[in-house]
Amino acid sequence: GGVGDLGPMVYLATIEGLRWGEVAGLRVRQLDVEAGTLAVTETIVRTRRGRVEVGQPKSKASNRTLPVPAELMAMLVRHMAARGLTAQDKDALLFTAPGGGMLRYSNWLRRRWYPAAVAAGVGRMVEDEATGKERYEGLGFHDLRRASATGLVAAGIDVKTAQAVLGHTD
Repeated sequence: GGVGDLGPMVYLATIEGLRWGEVAGLRVRQLDVEAGTLAVTETIVRTRRGRVEVGQPKSKASNRTLPVPAELMAMLVRHMAARGLTAQDKDALLFTAPGGGMLRYSNWLRRRWYPAAVAAGVGRMVEDEATGKERYEGLGFHDLRRASATGLVAAGIDVKTAQAVLGHTD
């Protein structure tokens, strides 16, 4: 994905409380622009053999339809247009790897998240004393989901509703 895809991915995680795999597995057909909703029906999963494929969400509760604020929907529509996608491209992924195809979490972290988080001042690369290798320290993508949960509760949303929005069973 190009530089422009990080914003929509971050907003989806923060505003909608989506897991990384739910964002990365998002297809055009899951967005209902007219209704202003997003259906979470698939997620990207890594198989035991390390292959990346689309699978079912974590649990029954993870299958959910969420309201999407107008500004976020407009951002997603602009993102689709920039990628040359229309409503007819139902099966197309909204976010893809640089060469097309599904995103791999480890590659995405290294190429997109770490540099962006470091540039934003919410993360840094540090040398691991044990291995001598560089590792990331700071805000993780999952922290955006936590921020979403905190925001829901802070806004006075009851815990049961917040659980449903986030796709939690308990």
